[in-house]
Amino acid sequence: MPLIAIQGTTLHVSGAMTLENVTALLDESATAFTAREMEFDLAAVSDVDSTAVSLLFEWQRRARDNKTRLTFTHLPPNLVRIATLYGVLELIPQYRSAG
Repeated sequence: MPLIAIQGTTLHVSGAMTLENVTALLDESATAFTAREMEFDLAAVSDVDSTAVSLLFEWQRRARDNKTRLTFTHLPPNLVRIATLYGVLELIPQYRSAG
């Protein structure tokens, strides 16, 4: 079962980001888009499928609708591979450290 833990403006996502869990993830994140800036930390995500890419885009739409700047951190390698395969990786706002 997926879980979103909220710490300030960071949402720590854990568990699977798959078709079976997308509704639960959307429900858990529904009230989170209130800050001017938010981060979704995906370090504890255990499994993804192509639904995860759609979920990231839905979170981006919700952020845009609420005038929230959104960043994703610690994308799992398999999510990066799927997004690269679909040619959309550059459309996912990721934190990049200077250096």
